[in-house]
Amino acid sequence: MVRKVKEEKPIPLGQVYEFLQLREESGINYVQRVTAQHAENLSRDAAYSEEVLEMLQSEFDLTRLLAVQIVNLNPKTATDVKAVTRDRLTDDQVEQLLERYSGFVLKVKVAMEEKKSEEEEPTEIDETFEDL
Repeated sequence: MVRKVKEEKPIPLGQVYEFLQLREESGINYVQRVTAQHAENLSRDAAYSEEVLEMLQSEFDLTRLLAVQIVNLNPKTATDVKAVTRDRLTDDQVEQLLERYSGFVLKVKVAMEEKKSEEEEPTEIDETFEDL
């Protein structure tokens, strides 16, 4: 059966991992499994990646491909950003991008830690029930 490509667009590794996790239930081949492992190891949380992509595209006038590369790279320094964007951004824009990006990453880490701590907290036991 020949499948038609409906849309083609770059996506961050976090979304690749999520898609392959969904497909894994119905069975994935070796290449897809290796890709899923790679994406899991290098991916950022897919929940925030689309928000970051939109910010990078709108505020810094980057193409989706460049924005995806930045999210996948998870830049820590100006050199990291410049390696992807080349001469598209000024030094001030690069510094501003790093500040905004690190803010998103921090926000996600805090949210993930809160979620994790909520899951670990023991639930309160209703003491009105007697032991049976």
